[in-house]
Amino acid sequence: MRTRAVKETAIICAAGVLALALLTIPLELRPNGAPPNSKAIVAVFVAAIAGLGVVMWFRYLSTKKKAQVELAGGEQYRQLADEYRRLADMVVTAQEHTDLKLGDVNAQLDYLREQNESLQKILKDVE
Repeated sequence: MRTRAVKETAIICAAGVLALALLTIPLELRPNGAPPNSKAIVAVFVAAIAGLGVVMWFRYLSTKKKAQVELAGGEQYRQLADEYRRLADMVVTAQEHTDLKLGDVNAQLDYLREQNESLQKILKDVE
């Protein structure tokens, strides 16, 4: 449910007042100059106030539910962000371990190349 602008709220209130006035006009105009039926007017006003109360109650409940959903969504976002940070840290750690292992492999390859070169020299000298 979206929130209404001030103009929209003013239009709705004015329409409600006009509708209420139109409902009470027949109650005020009584034939033969008899006094107006005040109980009917009070009943209309009570019904209007009760209707307004019900509408406001439902708006309150819908706003409350929307806020709860947004809070839950925010909590889920935080959980996902924490999970992402944890996985990113794991990836960085794994990359560092891979770099260390590659460094060890390169050192061993360099050692083997030196051994191979010295073996080649020895073989040439023997020939």
